[in-house]
Amino acid sequence: MDARVTATVFHAPARPKNGAGAVQHLEKLLKAVDLAEIVEARDLVAIKLHWGEAGNTAYLRPTYARTIADAIRAAGGRPFVTDTNVLYRGARHDAVDNLGSAARNGFTAESMGCPVIVADGLRGHDSVDVPTPFSRYFDSATIASAIHHADAMVVLSHVKGHLLFGFGGALKNLGMGCATSAGKHVLHADVKPKVTPALCTACRRCHRICPSDAISYVDGAGAKGVSKVARIDETRCIGCGECVTVCPEEAIPIAWNTAQTPLLEKTAEYAWAACATKRAKTVFVSLLIDIVPDCDCFGFSDVPVVPDLGILASTDPVALDQAALDLMLAAPVLPGSALAAKAHTGDHLRDLHGHDYQGLLEHAEAIGLGTRKYELKEI
Repeated sequence: MDARVTATVFHAPARPKNGAGAVQHLEKLLKAVDLAEIVEARDLVAIKLHWGEAGNTAYLRPTYARTIADAIRAAGGRPFVTDTNVLYRGARHDAVDNLGSAARNGFTAESMGCPVIVADGLRGHDSVDVPTPFSRYFDSATIASAIHHADAMVVLSHVKGHLLFGFGGALKNLGMGCATSAGKHVLHADVKPKVTPALCTACRRCHRICPSDAISYVDGAGAKGVSKVARIDETRCIGCGECVTVCPEEAIPIAWNTAQTPLLEKTAEYAWAACATKRAKTVFVSLLIDIVPDCDCFGFSDVPVVPDLGILASTDPVALDQAALDLMLAAPVLPGSALAAKAHTGDHLRDLHGHDYQGLLEHAEAIGLGTRKYELKEI
Protein backbone atom coordinates (compact mmCIF):
# COMPACT_ATOMS: atom_id res chain seq x y z
CA MET A 1 0.00 0.00 0.00
CA ASP A 2 1.18 3.51 -0.81
CA ALA A 3 2.20 5.11 2.51
CA ARG A 4 0.74 8.41 1.29
CA VAL A 5 -2.76 6.92 1.34
CA THR A 6 -4.86 7.43 4.46
CA ALA A 7 -6.45 4.23 5.74
CA THR A 8 -9.77 4.02 7.54
CA VAL A 9 -9.90 2.56 11.03
CA PHE A 10 -13.31 2.01 12.60
CA HIS A 11 -13.72 2.36 16.35
CA ALA A 12 -16.44 1.15 18.69
CA PRO A 13 -16.54 2.37 22.31
CA ALA A 14 -15.78 0.19 25.30
CA ARG A 15 -19.02 1.01 27.09
CA PRO A 16 -22.45 -0.15 25.88
CA LYS A 17 -24.28 2.41 23.78
CA ASN A 18 -27.98 2.57 22.99
CA GLY A 19 -28.49 -0.89 24.39
CA ALA A 20 -25.63 -2.40 22.36
CA GLY A 21 -22.53 -3.91 23.96
CA ALA A 22 -19.26 -5.42 22.75
CA VAL A 23 -20.79 -8.23 20.67
CA GLN A 24 -23.15 -5.86 18.87
CA HIS A 25 -20.32 -3.38 18.37
CA LEU A 26 -18.18 -6.10 16.83
CA GLU A 27 -20.97 -7.07 14.46
CA LYS A 28 -21.25 -3.43 13.31
CA LEU A 29 -17.49 -3.20 12.82
CA LEU A 30 -17.48 -6.32 10.62
CA LYS A 31 -20.15 -4.69 8.47
CA ALA A 32 -18.17 -1.45 8.36
CA VAL A 33 -15.10 -3.20 6.90
CA ASP A 34 -17.32 -5.05 4.38
CA LEU A 35 -16.50 -8.54 5.61
CA ALA A 36 -19.53 -9.91 3.74
CA GLU A 37 -18.09 -8.52 0.48
CA ILE A 38 -14.56 -9.78 1.15
CA VAL A 39 -15.62 -13.35 1.93
CA GLU A 40 -16.82 -15.29 -1.10
CA ALA A 41 -19.04 -18.35 -1.13
CA ARG A 42 -17.19 -21.50 0.02
CA ASP A 43 -14.08 -19.56 1.05
CA LEU A 44 -12.02 -21.23 3.77
CA VAL A 45 -11.50 -18.38 6.25
CA ALA A 46 -8.92 -18.48 9.04
CA ILE A 47 -9.74 -16.65 12.26
CA LYS A 48 -6.22 -16.12 13.59
CA LEU A 49 -6.12 -15.45 17.31
CA HIS A 50 -4.19 -16.28 20.48
CA TRP A 51 -6.24 -18.57 22.73
CA GLY A 52 -4.03 -18.01 25.74
CA GLU A 53 -1.65 -20.02 27.88
CA ALA A 54 -3.04 -22.16 30.69
CA GLY A 55 -3.47 -19.95 33.75
CA ASN A 56 -3.79 -16.73 31.76
CA THR A 57 -7.03 -14.82 32.25
CA ALA A 58 -6.59 -11.76 30.02
CA TYR A 59 -6.83 -13.54 26.64
CA LEU A 60 -9.79 -12.65 24.44
CA ARG A 61 -13.06 -14.30 25.40
CA PRO A 62 -14.30 -17.00 22.99
CA THR A 63 -17.45 -14.94 22.37
CA TYR A 64 -15.56 -12.58 20.08
CA ALA A 65 -14.23 -15.37 17.86
CA ARG A 66 -17.70 -16.97 17.73
CA THR A 67 -19.21 -13.66 16.62
CA ILE A 68 -16.71 -13.44 13.76
CA ALA A 69 -17.29 -17.08 12.80
CA ASP A 70 -21.04 -16.46 12.65
CA ALA A 71 -20.50 -13.44 10.38
CA ILE A 72 -18.25 -15.45 8.05
CA ARG A 73 -20.85 -18.23 7.78
CA ALA A 74 -23.57 -15.67 7.10
CA ALA A 75 -21.43 -14.40 4.19
CA GLY A 76 -21.17 -17.90 2.75
CA GLY A 77 -17.66 -18.69 3.98
CA ARG A 78 -16.35 -21.66 5.95
CA PRO A 79 -14.52 -20.39 9.04
CA PHE A 80 -11.98 -22.12 11.24
CA VAL A 81 -10.34 -20.80 14.40
CA THR A 82 -6.59 -21.22 14.45
CA ASP A 83 -3.29 -20.53 16.17
CA THR A 84 0.21 -22.00 15.86
CA ASN A 85 2.50 -24.04 18.07
CA VAL A 86 4.98 -22.16 20.23
CA LEU A 87 8.75 -22.45 20.29
CA TYR A 88 9.24 -22.66 24.03
CA ARG A 89 8.39 -25.72 26.14
CA GLY A 90 4.93 -25.36 27.60
CA ALA A 91 1.29 -26.26 27.20
CA ARG A 92 1.18 -25.21 23.52
CA HIS A 93 4.37 -26.76 22.14
CA ASP A 94 2.62 -29.37 19.98
CA ALA A 95 -0.88 -29.69 18.56
CA VAL A 96 -2.09 -32.20 21.15
CA ASP A 97 -1.24 -29.98 24.12
CA ASN A 98 -2.10 -26.84 22.15
CA LEU A 99 -5.65 -27.96 21.42
CA GLY A 100 -5.98 -29.04 25.03
CA SER A 101 -5.04 -25.53 26.11
CA ALA A 102 -7.52 -24.07 23.62
CA ALA A 103 -10.32 -26.24 25.00
CA ARG A 104 -9.40 -25.37 28.57
CA ASN A 105 -9.77 -21.70 27.71
CA GLY A 106 -13.10 -22.21 25.94
CA PHE A 107 -12.12 -22.59 22.28
CA THR A 108 -13.69 -25.79 20.96
CA ALA A 109 -15.58 -26.76 17.83
CA GLU A 110 -18.77 -26.70 19.88
CA SER A 111 -18.22 -23.22 21.33
CA MET A 112 -16.96 -21.75 18.05
CA GLY A 113 -19.47 -23.46 15.75
CA CYS A 114 -16.55 -24.33 13.46
CA PRO A 115 -13.31 -26.35 13.56
CA VAL A 116 -10.42 -25.34 15.81
CA ILE A 117 -7.13 -26.07 14.05
CA VAL A 118 -3.43 -25.79 14.89
CA ALA A 119 -2.21 -24.17 11.70
CA ASP A 120 1.29 -25.66 11.57
CA GLY A 121 0.37 -29.25 12.36
CA LEU A 122 1.26 -31.80 15.00
CA ARG A 123 4.82 -30.67 15.76
CA GLY A 124 4.98 -27.33 13.98
CA HIS A 125 6.42 -28.59 10.69
CA ASP A 126 3.43 -28.09 8.37
CA SER A 127 4.63 -25.01 6.55
CA VAL A 128 5.01 -23.13 3.29
CA ASP A 129 8.09 -21.09 2.44
CA VAL A 130 6.90 -17.71 1.17
CA PRO A 131 9.55 -15.74 -0.77
CA THR A 132 10.55 -12.38 0.76
CA PRO A 133 12.53 -10.68 -2.02
CA PHE A 134 12.91 -7.40 -0.09
CA SER A 135 14.34 -8.93 3.10
CA ARG A 136 17.84 -8.31 4.45
CA TYR A 137 17.45 -11.26 6.84
CA PHE A 138 16.13 -14.28 4.91
CA ASP A 139 15.04 -15.38 1.43
CA SER A 140 11.69 -16.76 2.57
CA ALA A 141 9.39 -16.85 5.59
CA THR A 142 8.19 -20.15 7.05
CA ILE A 143 4.42 -19.68 7.36
CA ALA A 144 1.97 -22.17 8.88
CA SER A 145 0.36 -24.09 6.02
CA ALA A 146 -3.29 -23.81 7.11
CA ILE A 147 -2.96 -20.03 7.27
CA HIS A 148 -1.14 -19.81 3.94
CA HIS A 149 -3.69 -21.98 2.14
CA ALA A 150 -6.77 -20.24 3.58
CA ASP A 151 -8.70 -18.17 1.05
CA ALA A 152 -9.28 -15.30 3.47
CA MET A 153 -8.42 -14.38 7.04
CA VAL A 154 -9.64 -12.37 10.01
CA VAL A 155 -6.80 -11.47 12.39
CA LEU A 156 -8.31 -11.08 15.87
CA SER A 157 -5.82 -9.47 18.24
CA HIS A 158 -5.66 -8.57 21.92
CA VAL A 159 -3.82 -5.26 22.35
CA LYS A 160 -1.39 -5.24 25.28
CA GLY A 161 2.20 -4.66 26.30
CA HIS A 162 4.95 -7.14 25.49
CA LEU A 163 8.21 -8.01 27.21
CA LEU A 164 10.26 -8.18 23.97
CA PHE A 165 8.27 -6.09 21.49
CA GLY A 166 7.01 -3.42 23.85
CA PHE A 167 3.62 -3.65 22.17
CA GLY A 168 1.46 -6.54 20.98
CA GLY A 169 -1.22 -5.94 18.37
CA ALA A 170 -2.21 -6.98 14.85
CA LEU A 171 1.30 -7.01 13.33
CA LYS A 172 2.73 -9.09 16.17
CA ASN A 173 -0.22 -11.52 15.94
CA LEU A 174 0.20 -11.75 12.17
CA GLY A 175 4.00 -11.99 12.00
CA MET A 176 5.08 -14.03 15.00
CA GLY A 177 1.70 -15.72 15.36
CA CYS A 178 1.57 -17.14 11.81
CA ALA A 179 5.15 -18.44 11.85
CA THR A 180 5.89 -22.09 12.49
CA SER A 181 8.03 -23.03 15.47
CA ALA A 182 11.14 -22.92 13.29
CA GLY A 183 10.03 -19.58 11.89
CA LYS A 184 9.66 -18.22 15.41
CA HIS A 185 13.26 -19.27 16.08
CA VAL A 186 14.42 -17.34 13.01
CA LEU A 187 12.57 -14.27 14.27
CA HIS A 188 14.03 -14.46 17.75
CA ALA A 189 17.59 -15.50 16.95
CA ASP A 190 20.51 -13.79 15.26
CA VAL A 191 22.80 -16.73 16.05
CA LYS A 192 22.85 -20.33 14.85
CA PRO A 193 21.81 -23.07 17.27
CA LYS A 194 24.38 -25.03 19.27
CA VAL A 195 24.27 -28.37 21.07
CA THR A 196 24.75 -28.70 24.84
CA PRO A 197 26.62 -32.04 24.81
CA ALA A 198 25.83 -32.98 28.42
CA LEU A 199 22.09 -33.02 27.63
CA CYS A 200 22.28 -34.90 24.33
CA THR A 201 20.99 -38.50 24.26
CA ALA A 202 21.88 -39.10 20.59
CA CYS A 203 18.23 -39.76 19.72
CA ARG A 204 18.97 -38.50 16.18
CA ARG A 205 15.74 -36.55 15.83
CA CYS A 206 17.68 -33.40 15.00
CA HIS A 207 19.75 -35.27 12.42
CA ARG A 208 16.66 -36.64 10.67
CA ILE A 209 14.95 -33.25 10.36
CA CYS A 210 17.96 -31.11 9.41
CA PRO A 211 17.41 -29.86 5.82
CA SER A 212 21.08 -29.03 5.22
CA ASP A 213 22.78 -32.17 6.58
CA ALA A 214 24.57 -30.00 9.15
CA ILE A 215 24.33 -32.42 12.11
CA SER A 216 26.77 -35.24 12.77
CA TYR A 217 27.75 -37.26 15.85
CA VAL A 218 31.11 -37.00 17.54
CA ASP A 219 32.78 -38.44 20.63
CA GLY A 220 31.49 -36.82 23.79
CA ALA A 221 29.96 -37.41 27.21
CA GLY A 222 26.23 -37.08 26.72
CA ALA A 223 23.23 -37.74 28.93
CA LYS A 224 22.17 -41.25 29.95
CA GLY A 225 25.65 -42.60 29.36
CA VAL A 226 25.87 -41.98 25.60
CA SER A 227 29.34 -41.57 24.17
CA LYS A 228 28.37 -39.92 20.88
CA VAL A 229 26.69 -36.51 20.87
CA ALA A 230 25.28 -34.28 18.17
CA ARG A 231 27.35 -31.48 16.69
CA ILE A 232 26.11 -28.73 14.34
CA ASP A 233 28.42 -27.69 11.51
CA GLU A 234 28.00 -23.91 11.35
CA THR A 235 29.28 -23.81 7.76
CA ARG A 236 26.36 -26.00 6.67
CA CYS A 237 23.72 -24.76 9.13
CA ILE A 238 21.14 -22.43 7.56
CA GLY A 239 19.73 -21.30 10.92
CA CYS A 240 16.22 -22.66 10.28
CA GLY A 241 15.76 -23.77 13.90
CA GLU A 242 14.06 -27.08 13.08
CA CYS A 243 16.49 -28.94 15.35
CA VAL A 244 15.49 -26.70 18.27
CA THR A 245 11.84 -27.64 17.88
CA VAL A 246 12.33 -31.43 17.88
CA CYS A 247 14.95 -31.97 20.60
CA PRO A 248 13.13 -33.72 23.50
CA GLU A 249 15.92 -32.98 26.00
CA GLU A 250 16.35 -29.26 25.19
CA ALA A 251 19.96 -30.07 24.32
CA ILE A 252 19.71 -27.53 21.49
CA PRO A 253 18.41 -24.53 23.43
CA ILE A 254 16.38 -21.69 22.00
CA ALA A 255 18.63 -18.82 20.96
CA TRP A 256 16.73 -15.78 22.20
CA ASN A 257 19.65 -13.54 21.23
CA THR A 258 18.42 -10.76 18.97
CA ALA A 259 18.69 -7.01 18.81
CA GLN A 260 15.49 -4.97 18.92
CA THR A 261 15.65 -3.66 15.35
CA PRO A 262 16.09 -7.07 13.65
CA LEU A 263 13.34 -8.57 15.83
CA LEU A 264 10.85 -5.89 14.81
CA GLU A 265 11.83 -5.79 11.15
CA LYS A 266 11.83 -9.56 10.72
CA THR A 267 8.41 -9.78 12.35
CA ALA A 268 7.07 -7.15 9.96
CA GLU A 269 8.40 -9.20 7.05
CA TYR A 270 6.75 -12.36 8.39
CA ALA A 271 3.52 -10.39 8.74
CA TRP A 272 3.77 -9.45 5.08
CA ALA A 273 4.40 -13.08 4.12
CA ALA A 274 1.52 -14.39 6.24
CA CYS A 275 -1.05 -12.57 4.11
CA ALA A 276 0.93 -12.24 0.87
CA THR A 277 -1.51 -14.43 -1.08
CA LYS A 278 -4.65 -12.79 0.34
CA ARG A 279 -3.82 -9.23 1.34
CA ALA A 280 -7.05 -7.93 -0.18
CA LYS A 281 -9.00 -10.63 1.65
CA THR A 282 -7.67 -10.07 5.16
CA VAL A 283 -9.52 -8.13 7.86
CA PHE A 284 -8.01 -7.00 11.15
CA VAL A 285 -9.89 -6.64 14.44
CA SER A 286 -8.17 -5.50 17.63
CA LEU A 287 -9.71 -5.38 21.08
CA LEU A 288 -8.37 -2.79 23.49
CA ILE A 289 -9.71 -4.45 26.62
CA ASP A 290 -7.85 -5.89 29.59
CA ILE A 291 -4.75 -4.03 28.40
CA VAL A 292 -2.20 -5.83 30.56
CA PRO A 293 1.60 -5.33 30.61
CA ASP A 294 2.54 -8.64 28.99
CA CYS A 295 1.64 -11.26 26.40
CA ASP A 296 -1.13 -13.85 26.73
CA CYS A 297 1.67 -16.45 26.52
CA PHE A 298 2.27 -15.88 30.22
CA GLY A 299 0.73 -18.41 32.61
CA PHE A 300 -0.84 -15.58 34.61
CA SER A 301 -2.22 -12.09 33.98
CA ASP A 302 -1.43 -8.80 35.67
CA VAL A 303 -4.04 -6.09 36.14
CA PRO A 304 -4.71 -3.70 33.22
CA VAL A 305 -2.49 -0.63 32.94
CA VAL A 306 -5.03 1.66 31.23
CA PRO A 307 -8.84 1.54 30.97
CA ASP A 308 -10.68 -0.45 28.30
CA LEU A 309 -10.71 1.56 25.08
CA GLY A 310 -13.07 -0.38 22.82
CA ILE A 311 -12.66 -2.28 19.55
CA LEU A 312 -10.90 -1.32 16.32
CA ALA A 313 -11.33 -2.80 12.83
CA SER A 314 -9.63 -2.10 9.51
CA THR A 315 -8.31 -3.72 6.37
CA ASP A 316 -4.91 -2.13 7.11
CA PRO A 317 -2.90 -3.69 9.96
CA VAL A 318 -0.36 -0.87 10.17
CA ALA A 319 -3.03 1.82 10.50
CA LEU A 320 -4.88 -0.36 13.00
CA ASP A 321 -1.81 -0.76 15.23
CA GLN A 322 -1.03 2.96 14.98
CA ALA A 323 -4.58 3.84 16.02
CA ALA A 324 -4.39 1.38 18.92
CA LEU A 325 -1.11 2.91 20.05
CA ASP A 326 -2.46 6.43 19.86
CA LEU A 327 -5.51 5.51 21.94
CA MET A 328 -3.34 3.75 24.53
CA LEU A 329 -0.82 6.55 24.83
CA ALA A 330 -3.59 9.11 25.37
CA ALA A 331 -5.30 7.01 28.07
CA PRO A 332 -4.89 7.61 31.83
CA VAL A 333 -2.76 5.22 33.87
CA LEU A 334 -4.73 2.97 36.20
CA PRO A 335 -3.75 3.18 39.88
CA GLY A 336 -2.18 0.06 41.34
CA SER A 337 -1.01 -1.24 37.95
CA ALA A 338 2.55 -2.07 36.88
CA LEU A 339 2.57 1.13 34.86
CA ALA A 340 1.60 3.24 37.87
CA ALA A 341 4.80 2.14 39.60
CA LYS A 342 7.00 3.35 36.70
CA ALA A 343 8.53 6.74 36.08
CA HIS A 344 6.34 8.49 33.52
CA THR A 345 7.74 9.94 30.30
CA GLY A 346 4.41 10.27 28.47
CA ASP A 347 4.94 7.02 26.54
CA HIS A 348 3.16 4.26 28.48
CA LEU A 349 4.65 1.39 26.49
CA ARG A 350 8.22 2.64 26.62
CA ASP A 351 7.74 3.20 30.35
CA LEU A 352 6.62 -0.43 30.81
CA HIS A 353 9.45 -2.29 29.08
CA GLY A 354 11.91 0.29 27.78
CA HIS A 355 11.60 -0.73 24.11
CA ASP A 356 11.40 1.38 20.97
CA TYR A 357 8.43 -0.51 19.49
CA GLN A 358 7.72 1.87 16.59
CA GLY A 359 10.24 0.10 14.34
CA LEU A 360 7.69 -2.65 13.74
CA LEU A 361 5.19 -0.22 12.23
CA GLU A 362 7.85 1.75 10.38
CA HIS A 363 9.24 -1.31 8.62
CA ALA A 364 5.79 -2.74 7.90
CA GLU A 365 4.92 0.53 6.19
CA ALA A 366 8.23 0.59 4.32
CA ILE A 367 7.67 -2.87 2.78
CA GLY A 368 4.14 -2.00 1.67
CA LEU A 369 2.04 -3.79 4.26
CA GLY A 370 0.05 -0.66 5.12
CA THR A 371 0.24 2.97 6.20
CA ARG A 372 0.52 4.71 9.56
CA LYS A 373 -1.77 7.48 8.30
CA TYR A 374 -5.36 6.85 9.24
CA GLU A 375 -8.79 8.36 9.76
CA LEU A 376 -10.62 7.14 12.86
CA LYS A 377 -14.35 6.65 12.29
CA GLU A 378 -16.63 6.05 15.24
CA ILE A 379 -19.55 3.70 14.78
